[in-house]
Amino acid sequence: MLDKKLNLLLKISACFLAASLIFCVSAILYSKSLTSTDETEEVRQSAAPTVTPTAAPTPLSASDTDEERLVIVLDPGHGKPSSEMSDDEKRAEGYEYNENEGGWGEWRHYKDGTFGDDCHGEDCTHLAPEGGSCWYPIGNGDRDTEPDINLNNALAAKARLEELGFEVRMTRTTNDENPSMNKRVSYCFPMGDITQPPDASAYICIHSNAGGGRGSSYIALEPPYTQKYISADFTERSNEMGRSLNAAAATAAQLGENAPINSPYLILFNKCPVPIAYLEIGFYDDASDLALLRSSSDEIGRAIANAAYEFLKNGV
Repeated sequence: MLDKKLNLLLKISACFLAASLIFCVSAILYSKSLTSTDETEEVRQSAAPTVTPTAAPTPLSASDTDEERLVIVLDPGHGKPSSEMSDDEKRAEGYEYNENEGGWGEWRHYKDGTFGDDCHGEDCTHLAPEGGSCWYPIGNGDRDTEPDINLNNALAAKARLEELGFEVRMTRTTNDENPSMNKRVSYCFPMGDITQPPDASAYICIHSNAGGGRGSSYIALEPPYTQKYISADFTERSNEMGRSLNAAAATAAQLGENAPINSPYLILFNKCPVPIAYLEIGFYDDASDLALLRSSSDEIGRAIANAAYEFLKNGV
């Protein structure tokens, strides 16, 4: 009986020792597994790239470029007929109603030595084309066919000038606009602020001719001009630019190159503060010229832009 109890006790002790050994081995293996997992995670984290927020690109400033961009004002002549404009539109475009002069318009001159100070018929040169006066009626600018031609040529010139690195300001971008000359020349100033000096390098006025004839020309200036800001070589530089741009446009459109037109006291010449080229490209009332004008606006615009680039960048 004692032997049986002893054998039973030995068996129980053996089972207990076996269970303890199994438990210890399991504990050791589990501990190693945890350590391995932690090390693997550390390796994974250390191998992962460090992510930092990406900064937004910094816009280029004038100091980042080789030189500041030159500004050119492009003026597609004429626009919406005055008969289709409401009084509010006329006022918004810079015209005024003058009962003594019989309707809407603007003054041809500024007072001598000023900019933006309309003469109201006094203290000015009084220089005007034959039959003209200090008052410029709005109806003088009315045209048919021509506004669309002028705009297409100007838009093509704008596209090319921007390719060449210029800043371009358009006096109008649709045929639903008809700005006064005061408003048009205000584009020569930063943000249209005429209390500051002008920042435009040139003003290019794009027209088409009429009245019988063919070919392309420009209108020549002749002093005196007395508006503020113009340089001593205002007339000379304007005529040089007009000659250069007209030659390029005539060649591009396969139009004849005519002599300059002698009409030096146009309202724009009396008001523009920077050198101005006033182009009369082709005759829109001639069927042959009109066909060329309608089919060659891209070529005309690019030619004007390229010639302006040569004139302003290279002093040609």
